[in-house]
Amino acid sequence: MNIRSEIDRFSAEDDRPMLRWLFDRYHWESQWRFVASHSSQRYGVRSYEVNHVWAPTIEGRLLYNHRDEMS
Repeated sequence: MNIRSEIDRFSAEDDRPMLRWLFDRYHWESQWRFVASHSSQRYGVRSYEVNHVWAPTIEGRLLYNHRDEMS
């Protein structure tokens, strides 16, 4: 799974800059699961053919909105 390419291909246009910023800073799996979540979207007839649609969590949005204060 390449999360960066999934963000660029399947996430909402408005969420992409936020998700990229979060992934650059919180890329360890336990951190990433705290700041972002995904839903699986089927695209084929087989059960394993899914796209991961990433979106920031509430905590991820808060961190992004206060990014200037954390520096």
